[in-house]
Amino acid sequence: MRTLLATMLSVAAMGAFAETVVEGTVSTLSGEPLQSVAVSDGHNVVMTDADGRYRLSSPLDLGYVFVSSPDGFEPAEMIANRPKFWQQVSPGKDVRADFRLRKLPVDSSLAVIAVADLQISNRAGDRERLRGLYVPDMNRAVDSLRQRGLSPIVITLGDQTCDHYWYDNNYGLSDFNADFTVAAPVYHTMGNHDNDPYFEGDIPGASTWHKVNGPSYYSFNRGGCHFVVLDNILYRNEGATPGHHGKRNYRTGITSEQLDWLERDLATVSDKSTPLFLTMHGILLSYPVADGDTVKSVYRMTDGGSRLDSLLAPFSRVNVLSGHAHNSHFQHTPDGRIREYNYQAACGTWWPAKIKPAQPNFWMGCDGAPWGYAIWDFSTPEPLHTYKGFAMSPDYQMRIYDLNCMEIGDTTITKEYMPGARANRNVILANVWAYEPGCKVRILEDGRDLEVTRVKARDPLHFMLRAIPLTAAGVNVNKALMPENTAHMFRARASRPDTPVTVEFTDLNGRTFTTTLSRPAPPSIK
Repeated sequence: MRTLLATMLSVAAMGAFAETVVEGTVSTLSGEPLQSVAVSDGHNVVMTDADGRYRLSSPLDLGYVFVSSPDGFEPAEMIANRPKFWQQVSPGKDVRADFRLRKLPVDSSLAVIAVADLQISNRAGDRERLRGLYVPDMNRAVDSLRQRGLSPIVITLGDQTCDHYWYDNNYGLSDFNADFTVAAPVYHTMGNHDNDPYFEGDIPGASTWHKVNGPSYYSFNRGGCHFVVLDNILYRNEGATPGHHGKRNYRTGITSEQLDWLERDLATVSDKSTPLFLTMHGILLSYPVADGDTVKSVYRMTDGGSRLDSLLAPFSRVNVLSGHAHNSHFQHTPDGRIREYNYQAACGTWWPAKIKPAQPNFWMGCDGAPWGYAIWDFSTPEPLHTYKGFAMSPDYQMRIYDLNCMEIGDTTITKEYMPGARANRNVILANVWAYEPGCKVRILEDGRDLEVTRVKARDPLHFMLRAIPLTAAGVNVNKALMPENTAHMFRARASRPDTPVTVEFTDLNGRTFTTTLSRPAPPSIK
């Protein structure tokens, strides 16, 4: 039934696209044919027959065909640490593309490391930081997961590089791939800064990505889950010509052609209770809200959002992993069926692009969450999800402030933390960056529960360590360098200024993370 359904979908599409016939086989390393494996050109999806053969009609306008690895297998061919699941092909007669897959061990559960917005541009020490901090920290996580019997893969969430500096700093996708020596299979997601700034338009802008990294949207199956990697950036880059940058303008959205492909890809998943993981760069759902706020629209991504919703409707559980915002936003649809984990940028607060001389990245994002990455552990019935800061313990899930001691006198920066403000007297503010709907936050004074309110607030330490020093140095601090008004903040008023306060954060897996603050508590970099 799966083969018949996918073939029917492909035939319906071929009327508009049929130009070149691509044939091939999908088999194991020993030559055993693999049946019912999806092969695609980014438009059509066909399934292999009992002999592992497929036949695909395609315009080959994207320049490749790719295989969607079935569960229990991965591509046998690797380019360094990247599984080569695609073949570059050109229009012509008798086009052939064969795929060989390696069988995975059956006794190890999946683990996924998801990392967003590394944005390496070969400036201000970022390449050295990639080699000396980001990659070694992730490799320690990979080693730890393997020691526990897990099989880790890495998924990037876009903006591995920065298009603005590709040619000026001689650092692009190939250079990043050479530097990103994580010791696990790496699957890349494309971001807006991963487009070639010398080409105008969405598909031309992705041409270098296609040559270096293959498809910008694709799928694979692993750990009992179906993974779909999407390109939800519509790159316009008006005025670009070879040798000259365009405007580098874009918007978040998914083309109708990509959604057509997604419909055919999802049709190959017969069991709609299969956990579905979507990775994309741009944010899908609306930003989280604080107590008393309401969500005006479920989808922040308007171009293609409603159709994507209809395509996902049959699936009982969808997890979306995204980046782009340089903040942490964990949001659910009202029914809880779709959960988005919009991760903090690995590069922290980047975006001081116009500051001269170039300044290094800042170790926290605009919401105050530390730079880092996510770890998904699939060894339990409900996957364990943890956000880990670079060079920080996985237990570090919050930062607590005694607002009696967090005073900012420069009202040109902010009026939220003015000295002696009555509204902040004896107030505890907890920044819990891994909070999502259904989690619990308790704030206790001497073991007694205080009344906790979820609020929108800006992280005071970000002001103190980023905006204020830049302003003092004469830098015009734009919005991108200021803290975000974020909703993973929790506020409670203590009875006295000198009592110890404990914050307990319990996640959806029932794990409780606890931090105690001895007061008075002056600002700490942690």
